[in-house]
Amino acid sequence: MVFRVLLLFAFAVPLRAAELEGIQLEDRVLVDGQEVQLNGMALRTRFAVFNVYVAGLYLPQKTSSAQAAIEGGGAKRMALVMLRDVSAEQFSEAFDVALNNNNSEAQLAEVRAQKDELFARIRTIGEAATGTVILLDYLPSAGTMLLVGGTARGAPIPGEEFYRAILRSWLGEKPSQEDMKKALLGG
Repeated sequence: MVFRVLLLFAFAVPLRAAELEGIQLEDRVLVDGQEVQLNGMALRTRFAVFNVYVAGLYLPQKTSSAQAAIEGGGAKRMALVMLRDVSAEQFSEAFDVALNNNNSEAQLAEVRAQKDELFARIRTIGEAATGTVILLDYLPSAGTMLLVGGTARGAPIPGEEFYRAILRSWLGEKPSQEDMKKALLGG
């Protein structure tokens, strides 16, 4: 009997993957012991010519609302799979522009120390080569975790508001790519 129940459970959550530009992301993953699901996948381009990375947004529940994605509780993940080599400096500069465009001065002031810490960690990487997987996880128990190529880069950076600021980079009022925002929100 137990075997049958386990067998039914195994087939109740099929292991599937979504694909974009040849990059596959799992439909569901565990973050901080909580299952999160792929809300949407998007392609980041530069000058509408160069493919930079494929991004996947994972949330506890699917939503098409940017506000719900940003403000909602629970574990979250932003997965980036690099499609070209990008220096840490290039990545940091682009990320900083997106943060500044989508967060108020007050919001940025509140998370300045965390932002500086994250950027310092990114700069130690040097370069994200094609195929590198960068994960920005929000762990409700600890904060924002940066993983590059499966390796944690330091301890979690505390503060839920910091992760909200990060998500606004892609989902805020002035995203670098409106089509990317729409795709991450399942559109």
